[in-house]
Amino acid sequence: MLPEKFHELENKIRLTAEVMAQLKQEKTQLERKNQEAEKRIVELESELQRLRAGRQTSSPAPDTLIQPVHTRPRDSQEQALHLLTETLSKEPTNVKALFELGNAYERQSMYEQAIQEYRKALKIDANFVEAIEHLAFLLEKLNRDHEASPLWERILSLKKHT
Repeated sequence: MLPEKFHELENKIRLTAEVMAQLKQEKTQLERKNQEAEKRIVELESELQRLRAGRQTSSPAPDTLIQPVHTRPRDSQEQALHLLTETLSKEPTNVKALFELGNAYERQSMYEQAIQEYRKALKIDANFVEAIEHLAFLLEKLNRDHEASPLWERILSLKKHT
């Protein structure tokens, strides 16, 4: 009986190690994709500034000096937050809106609010893998690995069943 228990325990340890290795690999891939996306955003913003600078004449008209409200980054973020909160006031169980609101908060470094929105989305749809991934990454970013670890296990489990 005792050798069977040891064998069973060894199998569980081996499986856990395999799961952790796979999760770490997926985490690394997602981090790499995130870094590539951030680099691309910087490139696009730089290109946009270059194009805007090339468009301007030596003495631009006064009305072109004031950027339209809807194109200012800060205002567009606030507008997005407003639209999402408006949508959620009408449809409080809209999982996509909750997820997007979490993303918007995360982009503005409002991490606790982002965590709350991701968790709200997961209460409605516990298998929403994208929300679980974002939440896990954010928790790790905040050095809350003990909260992120079960999320990675859940992601792996969900991906195995699909």
